[in-house]
Amino acid sequence: MKTVLIRTILASFLFGGAALAQNSDLAILLGANGPNSGTVGAGVVSGQYGFGFQMNFAEQLRETAAGQLYVEVPLVIATHSQSTVSNTVVTDLKDSIFFTPGVRWRFTPQKRISFYAAGGFGIGSFGTSTSYVSSGGLGNTSSRDTTFAFGFGGGIDFRLTRLLSLRAEGRDFITRTGLGASSGHNHAFFMAGIGFHF
Repeated sequence: MKTVLIRTILASFLFGGAALAQNSDLAILLGANGPNSGTVGAGVVSGQYGFGFQMNFAEQLRETAAGQLYVEVPLVIATHSQSTVSNTVVTDLKDSIFFTPGVRWRFTPQKRISFYAAGGFGIGSFGTSTSYVSSGGLGNTSSRDTTFAFGFGGGIDFRLTRLLSLRAEGRDFITRTGLGASSGHNHAFFMAGIGFHF
């Protein structure tokens, strides 16, 4: 009886892992947003661009003939070169962080190619540096603004092997306006990288 129980437990571990295979993925992506420029109120935004890094873990919740539903946890960290000039004040956007857990819907029209759409809610955080000139001389301060963010996007996944794929996506994060040197409420990134499937 004990031998049968031990064999059953071992079989569960061995074949249970195989049954769960390909139900999770971890993506590592690099990309950019911008460049663009324009007038914002009394200030001028110039040389606006940023470079971003994304790490995204997803776990499959449900699979149907139409596709697969995942819960995903994307984290995007970006550095920026963006300035708002207004009279004697220059505000520089240095970095941004977006964390918007949500869901992803994926469908696979061909064996190696998948398309997906994703959306989620979380936070956006912006690090800024402000320089100003006054009668007392020059001054500089640093600050961080954090607010709610909604992220959405879509992409394509090209499977190279059972465990590895190439991935490209576009993702936009929407926040309230007026955060540091950020001129609008859209923060779009275009990224590409690799996905690990397990």
